[in-house]
Formats: sequence, C-alpha cells, structure tokens
Amino acid sequence: MSSIRHIVLINWKKDASPQQIEEWIRYCDRIPNECPMVSNWTSGTCVLAPVPDKPSTHDFGIMFDLGSNEDWIAYLSHPYPESVYSEGLKVIDLDRTASANMPLA
Repeated sequence: MSSIRHIVLINWKKDASPQQIEEWIRYCDRIPNECPMVSNWTSGTCVLAPVPDKPSTHDFGIMFDLGSNEDWIAYLSHPYPESVYSEGLKVIDLDRTASANMPLA
C-alpha cells in the first residue's frame, strides 16, 4: 500500500466539560510535532448541517496522512499517540466514534 489517509470522527462524552475537551484537543493537535511520520494534519469541530432534521453525526474530526505502511506501524507504536488515546478516554465517547484508513494514489 502507498500513502495512507487516516480519518477519525469523534463524539464527546456527555459529562465531558468544555475545558476538558479543549485541553485534549490541544494535546492531540501536538501529534504532528511529536510524530515526524504524520503529514497534512487537519482537525476541527464538525460543521452543523444546514437542515435541522439532518444533524451532523459527529462533533469533531481529525484527518492526517502517513507515507507508508511502515509509517503507520511506527505511528501505532509511538508513545505520544498512545498517550493522546489514553487521555482521550476521559472525554471521547468510543461507542459513537469512527475511524478509517484510505489508500492515497
């Protein structure tokens, strides 16, 4: 496989405070500085749908690219993303979160 695009769609736990969420986002957004294999990092609040009866299904999204399967393996074993995940367990509703990997041409 060539380059990989990783996409994560997140929903927050109902009891997570705005401050906890903001702190986690700041921590998470350091991933590209801590992990040299990560490129094209984008994260942000999902846009509410313009039609009220078709609301957005997620609160927050993250997208980034990795150059190869080897980079993906290195990312998965890197301690910084592991700590971001562990901290995220405090604020992220894992039952309402999705992630996917797509090959880039």
